[in-house]
Amino acid sequence: MSIEANNISKRFGQFVALDNVDLEIPSGELVALLGPSGSGKTTLLRVIAGLEFADAGTVRFDGRDISDRTARERRVGFVFQHYALFRHMTVFENIAFGLRVRPREARPSKKQIQAKVHELLKLIQLETLAQRYPSQLSGGQRQRVALARALAVEPSVLLLDEPFGALDAKVRLELRRWLRQLHDEIHVTSVFVTHDQEEALEVADRVVVMNHGRIEQIGSPEEVYNQPATPFVYNFLGNVNLFHGRIDGGTTYIHERETGHVVYVRPHLLEIDRQPNGGSHFRARIKHINAAGPLVKVEAVAEWGDPVHIEMSQERFRDLQLIKDEAVFVIPKDVKVFANHEA
Repeated sequence: MSIEANNISKRFGQFVALDNVDLEIPSGELVALLGPSGSGKTTLLRVIAGLEFADAGTVRFDGRDISDRTARERRVGFVFQHYALFRHMTVFENIAFGLRVRPREARPSKKQIQAKVHELLKLIQLETLAQRYPSQLSGGQRQRVALARALAVEPSVLLLDEPFGALDAKVRLELRRWLRQLHDEIHVTSVFVTHDQEEALEVADRVVVMNHGRIEQIGSPEEVYNQPATPFVYNFLGNVNLFHGRIDGGTTYIHERETGHVVYVRPHLLEIDRQPNGGSHFRARIKHINAAGPLVKVEAVAEWGDPVHIEMSQERFRDLQLIKDEAVFVIPKDVKVFANHEA
C-alpha cells in the first residue's frame, strides 16, 4: 500500500505543526520520520493515520483519496509509545481484540482467530507467554504484543509513534533490530516516528528529516548522513564540529575569523598528527582522552580557543600514544561547507 501526503498543513491555534508538507512512500517501504520535539513528525503520522485531520491537503493510499476517512476506515495499525495494552486481558486476548470486535459479517471464526493469534505469537517470539497479563511482561515484551495486536487486523499500513521511546537502551537496540527483521518478513508499508538518529539510520529504508513543520531532506540513511542537504540535517544527524573557513583553490582552510563560510566536520573525519601535512590543518592542544569503547574520543582546544572533538581507531591511538596537554596538528579529511548566511 503506497502512501501520498500532498500539501499537508495543520495548525493548533497559532502554532504551525505542518507547513505544506509533501511525502510519497512506496508500497512495502519502512520509513522513519526523524526530528526534534515540535518538528511535526508525530502530527504528520497522525494525519496519515486519520487520528488528526489536516487543515489543507490530501492523503492517498494506493492513489485513493482517504483524507476524510477515519482511522478505522483506513485500516491502519497504530502502535503507541506506551503500549496501550488492556491490563485485564491476557497476551492472547490483547492480540485477538481487534479481530473479535469486528462487525459480525467481517469477524473471523473462533478457530480462525486462534490460528491468527498463534501465528502472531510465533512471529513475535512469545508463544509460551500467551496466558500472561501485561503486568507480568517486560517493557520489550509488552511492545512486541502491542505490535502483534496492530498486525492482527492485517492493516493496510503500520504506523508507529516513538515505539521504543519508553525502553532502556539495550532493549531498544534489540527491538529495533527485531523490527527491521520483522519488516523484511512481512513487507507491510510502515512509518515510524523517532527523535533517535541512530534508530532511524539503522532501521529505515528511507529517512524523512523534519524541522519546524517542514521536510528538510528525504533520502536513504547513507544519503542523509553523508550528503546532508542543509546545516540543520548535518547538525541533527550525529556529532559535528563547526568552524569558520575560507576556500582557496578548491581547498578549505579552517581559521578563527567569523567570515566566509561555515565549515562542518564530523569527529571521525579529523585526523591528529605531530606534523602538518602541507594542506589544510590547524594547531590544537589535547585536553581529554576517552579510550573506552571501539573508538577513542579526543577533546582538544583549537589555537583560537574553540573546542574540537575528534574520534579515531584504537589502532591509530596506540600508534600516536597521545597524552593530555600535548600540542598537535589537526587535519580535516573531509568537510562540508555552507555559506555563512545559511548556518
